[in-house]
Amino acid sequence: MTEPKSESGVWIDRLKSGDEEALAVLFSQHRERLRRMVQFRLDRRLYGRIDPDDVLQEAYLDAATRAKHFTDETSGSFFIWLRMVVTRR
Repeated sequence: MTEPKSESGVWIDRLKSGDEEALAVLFSQHRERLRRMVQFRLDRRLYGRIDPDDVLQEAYLDAATRAKHFTDETSGSFFIWLRMVVTRR
C-alpha cells in the first residue's frame, strides 16, 4: 500500500504538470522561512534601500521563469531549489 502524498507533494505534482497556481501556493508556504533567510543575509548597510519583501518578489518572478528547471529534474527538494533562486537574487 502506498503512502498518501503530502499537500506539498500534490502541489509539486501540479507544478510539474504546468499549473501556474501551484508555484504561487508553494512559494507562499515557504515565504516566511525565505524572508528570514533574506533578512539574515542582507547586509545591514542595505536595509534602508532594500526590503526583504522586494527581494522575495523579484525571486518569485525569477522562480516563475525558471520553474521548468525544477520540473525537469526527477527528484530534489522544492525548498532547496527555491532557496537557490532567492540566494541568486
